[in-house]
Amino acid sequence: MVKIDMVRRPSLISPRHLLRHVFFTEMQVEQAAKILNEIMKSNGVVPDSEWKRFVLSSRGLYVKVIRKLRDVGIVEKRLGEYHLARDFSTALDKIGDYWTDILESYRNGDRTISF
Repeated sequence: MVKIDMVRRPSLISPRHLLRHVFFTEMQVEQAAKILNEIMKSNGVVPDSEWKRFVLSSRGLYVKVIRKLRDVGIVEKRLGEYHLARDFSTALDKIGDYWTDILESYRNGDRTISF
């Protein structure tokens, strides 16, 4: 499970601000932005054989960031190609819906809920 920094009033001025809720350091944010920008510049598809295009400062940073982008569902690899993915928003919707269900059950008297 990947940890995402959730705050009551997220600052989402630009797409880069979204990345600050997913990554811990500014270098990771920069690396993620490079990967996403490269995919977008290539009409949404980059062959995995061209992974060096993504490297910002080191292979280690790239590996860490691409793994997290894939784990949270922002990027997916299909048939040897990197693509932008919907899984991230789908997962966040499911989490929000689940929390709403918990609240509704509690408000309707369910006291068996336990964390």
